[in-house]
Amino acid sequence: MKCLPVILAIISVSSLANDSEYERVQDEIFWPKLYNQKYHTLSCAISKEAGQKVAVEHVYPAHWIAQANGCENRENCNTEAYKQASSDLHNLWPALSRYNNSRGKLPFIEIPGEVMRFPEDKCDFERRADGVEPRDYSNGEIARSFLYMIWKYNLPDHGLKPLVIKWTNKFPNSIEEQWRNIVIKIIQGNSNPFINDKNIF
Repeated sequence: MKCLPVILAIISVSSLANDSEYERVQDEIFWPKLYNQKYHTLSCAISKEAGQKVAVEHVYPAHWIAQANGCENRENCNTEAYKQASSDLHNLWPALSRYNNSRGKLPFIEIPGEVMRFPEDKCDFERRADGVEPRDYSNGEIARSFLYMIWKYNLPDHGLKPLVIKWTNKFPNSIEEQWRNIVIKIIQGNSNPFINDKNIF
């Protein structure tokens, strides 16, 4: 019986040590309130009907958020700052699992040439060992999400700030991105200022 308190302590810590807030937001808000109608996936613009769920990608990797909050990884990061940043809707996008898994926590880069990672999709998503380059159309969305995260949560840019500023200027926001920003403001209470003002820095 002496081991019972230890077991309970482990269970207690385990219940706190994970992506519980991100998972709650994903299940209770992201799908039922934000993506509750026809939508397109981030990396490849695959059209999905309401109710068709795919992976949920962090543009600014959750692993990086955990590290910035003094954690070794996202699985054991219990800080409120991590929970808030990792579940921020402005950083979360629907993505096909193979694209989400292929990227992992790799940074965004520009890759010369056109060698598609998944040619069967006919989607301009490229990957090397040192990073990924999504399709042009999504680069602006990605850039504005990334800029928002380093601005809102004072996160390190990992040397990507010049690139994402370049993409923000090169790829203007779409009606769909503006719509998403409005809905997130209604749900979460704040908008992404980079969608309307790219000169905030």
